[in-house]
Amino acid sequence: MASPAPRPALLVAAFSARQIARSAAAAGFDVLAVDFFNDSDLARHCVASRLLTGPYPDGFSGAALLDLLSELAEGRQPVGFVYGAGFEDRPQLIAAIGERWPILGNDAATVRRLKDPMRFAADCAAAGVAHPQTRRHRPGQPDGWLAKRIGGAGGSHVVAADRADVQDDGLYFQQHVPGERVSLGFIGQRSRIDSLGLTRQWTRPVAASPFRYGGAVGPLSLPRLEAELADAVTRLARRVPLIGIGSADFVLAEEGVVLLEINPRPGATLDVHDLPGDPLLQRHLAAAGLPLRVPDGPPRRPALRASGLAWANLPLAVPDPFAWPPYAADLPRAGARIAAGEPVCTITVTDCADGSTEAMVCACFDAREAAIIASLERTAA
Repeated sequence: MASPAPRPALLVAAFSARQIARSAAAAGFDVLAVDFFNDSDLARHCVASRLLTGPYPDGFSGAALLDLLSELAEGRQPVGFVYGAGFEDRPQLIAAIGERWPILGNDAATVRRLKDPMRFAADCAAAGVAHPQTRRHRPGQPDGWLAKRIGGAGGSHVVAADRADVQDDGLYFQQHVPGERVSLGFIGQRSRIDSLGLTRQWTRPVAASPFRYGGAVGPLSLPRLEAELADAVTRLARRVPLIGIGSADFVLAEEGVVLLEINPRPGATLDVHDLPGDPLLQRHLAAAGLPLRVPDGPPRRPALRASGLAWANLPLAVPDPFAWPPYAADLPRAGARIAAGEPVCTITVTDCADGSTEAMVCACFDAREAAIIASLERTAA
């Protein structure tokens, strides 16, 4: 009896690689992953993983990451490299990786263009897509303006403009647009997109980070709004071709929908959109040019679910043993120390009964987050 064909190897790196690794493993790949946490559940989805030490969340060190990727790739001949969050401000690192392995997703030039705030604003204007007023320097009257870090991710880098260090040349300034935040997940097919649906986002603000990311719930059943947002992203994709899984963050403002940014890589809502029977990484890699067969028709959509971060309110240490519930992911290893204001783990709500409302799913998320934080705080007392 013939032995089964070996699974192709795939290199992955992100701030936290578990979501991408899980989807890639379900798509039939042997995952070789590098991230800043190497959480205990990452190993379930990888044949090998490595911990990248250094300043989180400021980004990756090119030499350190390249060394770890080379170590993982030795003797395995990976088909390419997939990146997640953490590369938005490092297109030169994407280019350096691309000299060794194929980039399976948006290339360095695309990331550089999308994350250049003034270039992106110009592309939005040319495509007829509403976008906030954007400047590289703080306006003389900063009320109603925000300071953002070029290539920043997760919302923790966003502060009121009058609190920003005007000497920091890594910042840009954008007029604040009040309204509800929604995100459109998609798979880019160069000049068109396949929509994955809408998620509604919430924040977990603290004084130092008033726009810190909390989580997202979806996919939402809002077909007219989804069609409008998908049209806006498609118009941009005709100017800046998009490849693979990405997301577009919008504000539902009084005057209409306003596009804040395009995230040109798999991100935090992958837990919301991904299904084991139709793993999105398979479609991502096919869009990036690998000769893979994907299911006919649009990607399948799950019932309403939620995913987000549990944040530490005070310093915590993970005891040994600690009984993580099944709805927790990205699990710190026993003995790990978590500073106040750092993420503890990911909380998912993927097991709601049919007919659950958005409010019910979010209430379930809040209860699960509170239970885990309370349990860890009791052990720290």
